[in-house]
Amino acid sequence: MKKIYIACSKWNYLYIESIKNRLEQMGYQVILPNFIEDSMMEERIKKEFTKEDHIAFCRNSFLQSQEKVKNSDAIFVLNKDKIKDGVVYPNYIGGATFLEIYDSYLCNHPIFLYHDIPEGMLYDELEGMNPIILQEELFDIFQYDDFSEISKENHFRNYFTESDCQKIKDCEDHYLKAAIIVRRLFEKKRDKENHPYIEHLQRVSNRFEDHLQIAGLLHDIIEDTEITCKDLLELGFPLEIIEVIFIVTKEKRDSSHLSKKEKLLLYEQEIENVINSRRREASLLKEVDMSDNFQEDRLQELPKEKQEWFSEKYGKQLMKLKKVNQERNQKLC
Repeated sequence: MKKIYIACSKWNYLYIESIKNRLEQMGYQVILPNFIEDSMMEERIKKEFTKEDHIAFCRNSFLQSQEKVKNSDAIFVLNKDKIKDGVVYPNYIGGATFLEIYDSYLCNHPIFLYHDIPEGMLYDELEGMNPIILQEELFDIFQYDDFSEISKENHFRNYFTESDCQKIKDCEDHYLKAAIIVRRLFEKKRDKENHPYIEHLQRVSNRFEDHLQIAGLLHDIIEDTEITCKDLLELGFPLEIIEVIFIVTKEKRDSSHLSKKEKLLLYEQEIENVINSRRREASLLKEVDMSDNFQEDRLQELPKEKQEWFSEKYGKQLMKLKKVNQERNQKLC
């Protein structure tokens, strides 16, 4: 599976960018629904279209959607709640989206629903198409894909020869495999104090044992390079390791236009997402990562302005993360 078409009603267009970012970090090519980038289309339809124009427009739109579905390998249905005039329609799937689902069913493509099938007159029809309910767990899409071979699109081919990629895949020592990869990919990268960045990865890794040691080495690879989860899977890393890395990875988005307050709120939401994930190991890894970035001796090497920024960014969120992890550890004892 390489291409995923996102289908949803206009009510959920707001969430598409985030879903698109995450699917791309997983390694999929995302095909967007019609007119997602044209926010004024609905107003033009109301003001300028005659009834005949609207019929022709809808027909053309359906044909475009059919072509997109046909050229995809799966359909992802973003069926979050619709709220209109104070009424909530849970897990909403509109008529046009239903047609796209049906087209995908005819093409024998996997059908992924973000939430449960909505109750309603089309419930039986949707259930009969055997959709896969994700319950917001995007990573579960990987269970329906095949990673037995290294694809030509694998981004590790930008750093290693095809032969070396195969040797890395065949290596049964996952820690050694990870060490070879990060040494090549991060060999020129420096941290905020101008130290070799790989030292940070090694410090984080050394705080753990077993599979978290490997996740510690690789925890920044998706965020800081073009490598995707799919690339890692094709090289033979276990799903449980990559899922932890995926959870602690921030979405790739442009935050340059955001105010300081907005950036802090965004970072707070990112930490909340890690805490609320189904993997306790992700919270532990994020705590160690943040603690290393927030070391006093490292901060003292920075200008005062940057020291203050990182104190605001990490301080409160790190305390929250430590508290959550401590409470979870106590429950396990």
